[in-house]
Amino acid sequence: MAVNHHSSRFLPADIEAALDRRFIVGPEIAIGGQGEVFSATRIARPDAAAANDLVALKLHLYPSQDIRVQREITTMQNVSHPNLARLIEHGCCDVAGRQTRYIAWELIDGKPLSVQLKDGPLLESEALAIGRDVSAAIAEIWSRRIVHGDIKPSNIMVRNTEGYMMLGSVYGAVLIDLGGARYLNKKDPRATLRPSRYFGQDDTAATLKSFGTPGYFSPEQIRGTTALSCASDVFSLGIVMLQCLLGRHPTGYDQSALADGIQASGGRLGASAGLVYILDKMLSARSTVRPNPAELSRCFQSLLQTKQAAFAMGGRTPIKSQT
Repeated sequence: MAVNHHSSRFLPADIEAALDRRFIVGPEIAIGGQGEVFSATRIARPDAAAANDLVALKLHLYPSQDIRVQREITTMQNVSHPNLARLIEHGCCDVAGRQTRYIAWELIDGKPLSVQLKDGPLLESEALAIGRDVSAAIAEIWSRRIVHGDIKPSNIMVRNTEGYMMLGSVYGAVLIDLGGARYLNKKDPRATLRPSRYFGQDDTAATLKSFGTPGYFSPEQIRGTTALSCASDVFSLGIVMLQCLLGRHPTGYDQSALADGIQASGGRLGASAGLVYILDKMLSARSTVRPNPAELSRCFQSLLQTKQAAFAMGGRTPIKSQT
């Protein structure tokens, strides 16, 4: 008789038992090379105090990922910012005889930007909202001298708009996944505490890989420059915003085409001159030319307010989203 294997590597009932029934585990919402993510409700804290937290419960599959997992936990443990996912709880548990690391993150009411982009290009106002929020998140982690290192659409959650939209359906964005974060080396301010490359499981030169995602690396990041700063994340965000406006990746994920930077003004782009000018600066090959992320966030907010004011002057009524 054929065995009907569960498509999931973990069963919700097993997870609930492993976590002492403190979580009510819902359906799986994502699965990938790192692990599985379930929607869940935390009804009690580890000290047994009552709780009512909606979470994205991530279970990591492989012990080889412990360094990456710990890096993300260390980065986010004392961070509270509206544009960064909040860490709720983390630890280890025995799921059906399998020792497993878990992290409970704030559940973002929305979807990954990578999913949103499947419907085509975004409006300028939507790209501005994403740029405003992600640059604010970059500014926050850089205030702690942390570089994200892997800013791309799948690491940006787009918040739902609660049923109404004005100037588009993107209400705001949250930056997630700091497992590839780099830290400023306090002993050497000219370097960050993580190489831009790592060895695979068999620890041979043949498995040398780059952290991050091809097509989003800054020029200095792909060169393996140790002295990375928030300017590297600003470049990656510029690529993401250009992708939002075009509805496709600007170089077809060809990293070599980004070696000398890229110009938003070099082609037909349906965006205001002000935004194109900022994107050109963000996408400069010279990191010193790129805007400070905090200033960038304020600038995007100003451009968005200008668009909202112009929209309001037109006397149009907000449109209710279709479900």
